[in-house]
Amino acid sequence: MLVRCPNCGRKFDTLYARAYSCKSCNLLTITGSCNYIKCPFCGYEFTI
Repeated sequence: MLVRCPNCGRKFDTLYARAYSCKSCNLLTITGSCNYIKCPFCGYEFTI
């Protein structure tokens, strides 16, 4: 699913963001899910 970052305006795939930006997230590692996504370009974290 493509989303647009509300901070920088760039579009990115949520799967790419999960693999690239969210790999060090403890919440995602422990629970297996998260309602937040982090932009791989600017690092802004927001809800999806």
